[in-house]
Parts: sequence; structure tokens; C-alpha cells
Amino acid sequence: MGNGKTTGMGCTSSIGQAKDRRLTHWLVAFVLLWACVSQAAAQDWTYRIRPGDTLWDLSGEYLKPGIPWQKLQSHNQISNPYQLPPGSTIRFPLAWLYVQPAKARVIAVQGQATVSSATSDSPAAVTQDMQLGIGTLLRTGKDSSLSLEFADGSRLLLQADSELRLDHMSRYGKSGMVDTRLRLQRGRISNTIKPTPGASPGFIVDTPNASSAVRGTKFRMDAGTDNTKTEVVDGHVAVNAGRNTTLVRKGYGTRVAAGQTAPIRAVLLLPSPDLSGMPPTINGARARLQWPAVDNAMRYRVELSSSEQFETLLADIESTEAATTLPVLADGNYFLRVRAIDAQGLEGHDASASFAVEVLPEPPFAIAPAHDSIVRDPEPEFRWAAATDASAYRLEFADNPAFERATAVRMDAGINTTRPAQSLAPGQYYWRIASDAANGRQGPFSDPLAFALRPLVEAGEIGHETSDTREVTFRWRAGAPGQSYRFQLSRTQDFARLHVDQRVDEPQITLPKLPAGTWYLRAQAIDGDGYEAPFPPAQSVQVPCRACQALVGAGALLILLVL
Repeated sequence: MGNGKTTGMGCTSSIGQAKDRRLTHWLVAFVLLWACVSQAAAQDWTYRIRPGDTLWDLSGEYLKPGIPWQKLQSHNQISNPYQLPPGSTIRFPLAWLYVQPAKARVIAVQGQATVSSATSDSPAAVTQDMQLGIGTLLRTGKDSSLSLEFADGSRLLLQADSELRLDHMSRYGKSGMVDTRLRLQRGRISNTIKPTPGASPGFIVDTPNASSAVRGTKFRMDAGTDNTKTEVVDGHVAVNAGRNTTLVRKGYGTRVAAGQTAPIRAVLLLPSPDLSGMPPTINGARARLQWPAVDNAMRYRVELSSSEQFETLLADIESTEAATTLPVLADGNYFLRVRAIDAQGLEGHDASASFAVEVLPEPPFAIAPAHDSIVRDPEPEFRWAAATDASAYRLEFADNPAFERATAVRMDAGINTTRPAQSLAPGQYYWRIASDAANGRQGPFSDPLAFALRPLVEAGEIGHETSDTREVTFRWRAGAPGQSYRFQLSRTQDFARLHVDQRVDEPQITLPKLPAGTWYLRAQAIDGDGYEAPFPPAQSVQVPCRACQALVGAGALLILLVL
């Protein structure tokens, strides 16, 4: 009985294993069949029938020459070609569709960008509305960018120091379906891809380390020398490396390092920074922007554009702190977006803001009375350099650094000297000066300059002051903490030949006395992260020989510059 039971159990087990094997085979066969069906379906483009459509009309409009309408009838198993119900669908094999080359159009370009065609390696400057064909190579320089529009309306922003080749661009007749394949050899792109009506990916970007296939999405790619990063803003992207593919969903990113055969597991992108404290209006001076730090952020990306669609970038700044200093901007409306960067180098969600710029002229260089100088004349002469962007000047002086009860004087442009209307009493005084713009807006005042009024000593008293220095000191308004400065002095307004070109840690520089003549001077701020601000407009100073001697005797010339 024991043997019989054992034999029975063995038979039962064998029968069960056979059933399991058959079930497995059926499952494998089903999966393979489903894959074949799916693949076949993926090679078809689906069209929805409209009133009045006929098979022969559709064949003539969409199929390659030589493919008869009967083949389309057979492929779709249509029994009556004269009756196509509106709203029903008909499938067109992709291989049958009429294919024609497509072009990309340059929407906008900023800075220095070049294009080389497939037939010529000689680069030419990229211009707006330029039509680009297959094989075109695009390069952008420092602080440059451009936007492309493809045949289906998809758009791409090619950022600074990037290189992109248009490998393949085709359009499937009037179907609206396109096949676009690009090669990002280095640099960064930002893409907005329209959904394709076809079943296969219509937009592929290759890099030296990876390949990304998309269909209707917003995503960014960064092709560096050692890795490729992909961040998905909307939709999804299939990122391939070697024989491995990772599907990256909205709000996630991945990275493929050089030599790796698979992307890293997709990680959640960092949230967008909070820009609610962004001022709606700033002046043309280099505005300092700050925002609350984002948890786990290692750096931040700041992009500035004059276009709400960010067709080009006026500035692309990477900062190690939750702050940045914008470049000097002209009057107008601007758009800003900021995102945090994690330890993998993946950039997070954008925070966007808009603001208006009202350019305010810089204060002129102040010449006299110099800072901490002693003045003998009870009606001292105030002198300043001529600022080219000023329509008028506003001068204030007072007996206190807060400028309470200050005396204000306004002078038209062309006047760069004035005296008090009444004699001043001996004591300590402070003065400052600002420029007015052509529209009447007043720019910022310079830093206050102090001077002491000490009239000449009375007869019988002997007063004596000596100065053993022949130096001249230039001083300008202090910038943000941690900044250094670059000071330039030249005989020419274009600064082609520099008399002085020196970097200093303090907002001042001391030089030997100036020879007579016209001098042009300017100074720029340099942030702690190395970012160099643009130079402000140059200012000029006339130094006659008698003034040279007077300046040397005084021992210092104080000049104030706003940064």
C-alpha cells in the first residue's frame, strides 16, 4: 500500500509538472504572439476616417508611388471599399508611407553660434529663420544659445558651449508624423517635444554615453565628457546605455557614466526653489537675488531670458549658494528660472519669475573734496567726472552722515562743478552725488565722502601741513561682502591701451600721481565664485598740470564708482 501510495503520488506529481510545463509553454507562446502583434501594430500609423474619404484618395495622399489602394484594402480587411464609416480607423504600414526630408528652423540666436553643413566643414554664422538640413553641425560659444523648431513643431534650446548634429529628419507625408534623430556631442539641451501620432518614438537624442527616445515630453540632457544626464519635466523618456534601458518618468532623472552599460536607477528630482521674494522691479545695477535653500541641493542653476519661452539665454549661471548676482541689464521685461542641483549633478524642477528692469544711471566719479580731506575755503568747490549716461546731477551735502537737513543742488548735464550758495561754518561735512536718467529717474547716490572745513589761521598764528607722498588714491563704492575688484585706467575711452589694470581686494587703489590730460577710468566687481560683472560705462577726468601739482600736494584723489 505504501508503494502504491508512493507510486500514485509520483504519478500525480508528474502529471502536475507536465501541466506546469504546458502552461509555461503556452504563456511563452502568448507573450511572443503578443510581442509580434504589438510590433506589427507599432509599425502602423492609424488614421481616423472622415466624411468623404475613399481608399483611392487616401492611398494617393499618403502612400508611396507604386503601392495600389488594393493593398491598403487587404491590409485592413475592408470588404467594401466604397463604404468607409466616418469615425472608424484604418492602418497604414510605416514602410508604405511617403517619406520626405524635413528641415529644422532657427527660431532665435544669442551670441556666437556657427553652423557647418553636411557637405562643407567651413562654419558660418547662425542667423534667425535659417533652414537646416540633415547632417548640419551646430556649435555655440560662451554665453551663446539658440532655439530650433522641427517639422512637427517640437522645439529645442541649445545652450552655451554645446555641439549638436542633426543626424536624421524626415516627415511621413501629410500624416503629421516625423522621425527626428539628433546627436548631442557635448553640452546641454532643453526640449519640448510634441506627441507623435505614430506608435514608434519620433524623437531620439544620442550622446557619447547614452541614447534617449521620447514621444511628447519635456526633458533636459547634459552630455559631459564623463557622463550623460537626463531630467524629465513632463511625459517620459526611455534612456538606453549598452543593451539596458531605463524608463524615466515625469519628475525623475538618471545618469549614465562613461563606460557604464546601464543608466542608474531613476531618482526623484529636487523640488523647485521658492522665488516668492523676487522683487517685481530692479534697477540696472547688478541686482543680488537670494532665495531659501533647497534641502539636499549642492548647487543651483540660474537662467535669464528676455523671452517667456526661453528661446535664448542672456545669462546661464551656476552658483554654489542660494543666491546670485545678475548682470547689468537694459530697460525691459525679463524672465528668470532657477533649479536646484543634487549630488548626482541632476537638475531639479524649475522655479520661474518675471521682473522689469528700470535702468538707473550710476553716480559719477567724485573728485573733490576728497574723502577725509581738509578744506580751507568756506565755499568749497565740489567737482566730479562727466558721466556719459547722465542727463543731470543731484548733489547733497550736510553736517551729518545721515544727511538730515541736507542741502540739495541739481545741475544739468555738462556742469560738473558747483559751490555752496552761502559760506559754510567750520566743522565736519559730508557730501554725495547721483545721476539722473533721461526719463527723470534718479540713480543711487554715491557713498558719502567726509571732509573737514578749517579756515586759514589768523595772523600771528603759524599753521603748517606737510605731505611727503606723491600718491593718488582712487576709491569707489563698496560692493557685496567677499567681492574683489578690477580697476582700469586708460588714456583712451575704448581702453585699448591700459595704463593700469589691477585687481584689488578693497574698493580703492593707490597709484603714483597722474600726468596731465584726459583719463578714463572704470572698475568691475568680481564675486567670490569668480563671476566677473560687466564694466560700467567709463567716466573721464581732466587733469591739468596745476591740478596735478595740487593733487600731489594734497596727497590723494578720491574717485567714487558705483558697481
